[in-house]
Amino acid sequence: MLPSVQGDNESGLRSLAHLSTATNSAERRLLHLIKERAGEAVSLEDFIGELSRLRGDLGRCYREITETNGRRDLSFSIIAALDGLDQWCLWLYRKTHLEQAFFEKLHLEQRLRTLISTDAYEVYQELLTVEEREREFLGKEASDIKRLMLTENGSPSTGLED
Repeated sequence: MLPSVQGDNESGLRSLAHLSTATNSAERRLLHLIKERAGEAVSLEDFIGELSRLRGDLGRCYREITETNGRRDLSFSIIAALDGLDQWCLWLYRKTHLEQAFFEKLHLEQRLRTLISTDAYEVYQELLTVEEREREFLGKEASDIKRLMLTENGSPSTGLED
């Protein structure tokens, strides 16, 4: 918990309250949008449009946080609270992009299922699994790979049937 901001100047407290309210409002909007899209109450196109508007609002809020954080008349507790809002905005901005990607992929996957056979779809899912393992391997540090080399027994690490 952050120290009390009682002794801080009134202007800094007003700015902090305003920015906190704006960030909280953006989060509530995002979570509401996600629930609406998950329940198919809003189309993918409208969802993406709303996320775009939300990102614009987050950008304005972030710029205001940055400008306020640059003031020289703020106490440590207000600066610390602004840093928290900075991280909150960053998290929300990332989440808007990740949720958009999630729902776009879900839409494409559903569309793909209607276009191809069940067998072809299962092969596609296996391909995605192999690609995920590849990404995980490429993300490993050299020390992890060295540890793997010391423990590998020469048998295949996958369960490929064909």
